[in-house]
Parts: sequence; C-alpha cells; structure tokens
Amino acid sequence: MTLSDCFGILFLLMIMQLVGTHFQIKKYRKTVSKLHKLGNIGVGGKRGRFGPGSIVIIACKNDGTITGGEIMRGITIFSGFNEIEGIVGKTIYELKEEYINLPDNQQKFYQGHIQALEILEKRLSGKVEEAIDEK
Repeated sequence: MTLSDCFGILFLLMIMQLVGTHFQIKKYRKTVSKLHKLGNIGVGGKRGRFGPGSIVIIACKNDGTITGGEIMRGITIFSGFNEIEGIVGKTIYELKEEYINLPDNQQKFYQGHIQALEILEKRLSGKVEEAIDEK
C-alpha cells in the first residue's frame, strides 16, 4: 500500500465521519423539537471513555411533571433516540431523587439523566443562565 493509498483511505473515512455526524445532528434537532412541543427541555450527557456515551433529553411542564424523555446511547453514528420508559407522569424532583438514591455503580449510568433533570430544576426556578454557565 502506497502513501497516497493511505491518504485516500483516511480522506474517505473523514468524509464518512462528516456524513454520519450530519445525520446525528439531524436526529438530535428533530428530537429536541419534538420534545420542546411537550414543554421545557433539559439536555444531559454522559461521555463514554471507551464505552458507549449517551445524550438524554427530558421534557416537563412548568410544575415539573415529566411529559416525555428520549435517550441516544451508543458509540457509532448509527445510534438513534429511543423513548425513556417509565418516566412520564413523574416529577423531575421525584426522578432525580430516585437516581441519586441508587448505588454509585448504577448512578454513573444515569449521569446524563441527572444532568438533564438539574438543568430543568434550574430552568423552572428561573436560574437557567447559571445552569448553562456552569457547564
């Protein structure tokens, strides 16, 4: 394999990454728009160092009642958003308390969820600017 072949393969991989990123951004924007129609939204994330990461989007009413939530989990560009089961109807305060009371090894799994809930708490208390500045 020649040096120009290596550059050609590298260039092709970069183009594939750009195309994949474009489609992930479209999925993200579509999901944010869909959930924003259900109320205030909070977005959280958990980076995977060597494993899968996640992006969590949770929507709630002004009283804190959750109206919807979706999560994108994975390590590839083919990951999509899926509904978070069992959270609709709970309040953001109840759900955060549930997650915080989990053992540490399980709590790490819900780090993105907790982040989204904290953003919603601050948004509902009128401190959204502070929440964004902290991140």
